[in-house]
Amino acid sequence: MSPALLLLAGRYLLGLRRRTHVAAISAISFGAMALGAGALVVTLALLEGFQATIRKQLEWGPVHALIRPGPDGMFPAGAWLDDLRRAHPDLEVRVTSSGAVWCLGPDGAVPAVLEVVEGMSHVEVNRRLAAAVGVGAGDSITLASTRQVLTPLGPVPLRRSAEVRFVRPSLPMDERPVVRVGTETGGVLLGHDRGRQVELRSHAPGAAWQVASRVHAQIPEGVEVVSFHDLNRPLLAALSLERIMIGFGVALVMVVAGLNLLCNLALLAAEKRADVALLTAMGLTRGQVLSLFLLLGLGVGTLGGLLGTLGGWGVAAALDASRALPLPSGVFIVSHVPFRVTPAALGLVLTVSVAMAVLATLPPALTAARRDPLAGLRYE
Repeated sequence: MSPALLLLAGRYLLGLRRRTHVAAISAISFGAMALGAGALVVTLALLEGFQATIRKQLEWGPVHALIRPGPDGMFPAGAWLDDLRRAHPDLEVRVTSSGAVWCLGPDGAVPAVLEVVEGMSHVEVNRRLAAAVGVGAGDSITLASTRQVLTPLGPVPLRRSAEVRFVRPSLPMDERPVVRVGTETGGVLLGHDRGRQVELRSHAPGAAWQVASRVHAQIPEGVEVVSFHDLNRPLLAALSLERIMIGFGVALVMVVAGLNLLCNLALLAAEKRADVALLTAMGLTRGQVLSLFLLLGLGVGTLGGLLGTLGGWGVAAALDASRALPLPSGVFIVSHVPFRVTPAALGLVLTVSVAMAVLATLPPALTAARRDPLAGLRYE
């Protein structure tokens, strides 16, 4: 890019203040690009803030990987499970099984999933079940099984009462009431012929995504290993779709700003028709005319996108730091609207801004470059 073209582009941009209508349209184009870029940054920061919070809560969940038996429903014989514990002392390995029960509490009976965990000596419920039954840590809960026992009054459901020691937070999109008990209580309520599975959990929640790949070599053939990503695939897919669709919707603001910039450049090319014809007659090539108008469009569009990106970054950071948007307690998993700006989001917004500026500038720039100099001078 020659210094002469940079000088010409600068003079054209600085000279707009003498043409009120062109300057007003240029200011609107600049503001629209800045507003679109800023809105896109804030929206992406909002989505990333919520989704990072959800992913973090998933990582703190009780299961990071799952080992299921083969088609026959039985685990292979051998000491492979003990070998797995010795090979990965940083992993919590729990053999569990599940079934359906009724939970009886002060507020009535609620159907729930009973999870039997080997080695567990207490009873814990998730928050959804605690709210539905009206119990908390230290309260007593009665579990009624689908199995029946014969009494003088006829067959009645088998019951066991226990004290709730812990209320576990519910995971996002987990609608099931869950109660977890030890093998003694679970064996009475569900019987001993229930299917089993092995739950794996890392003591470092951030390593949840790699648990399945780490233990895969120690798992016998025919046993299924379900990764953390596969366990949460529906939720993760919904989060990705949400990011794409909302980001695309907000990015339409950039399209409108690009169309406004196109109109501005078309008007500027018409205003500078005689100037371009004179410059062409003095030796300016068509390629240089094209570069000149590309510089003009990029000067307005890219600068507006850059300032909008930085402004959106500042707004998102300020809103997150000040917690200016509180949320109702007990409804959401966070107390305020979180914002998280990532370098990838900033790079994406800048790329979109530059791309829209180039696409909006090309048509009027090509038109100006192809115009006959004599036609430009004939009506002046």
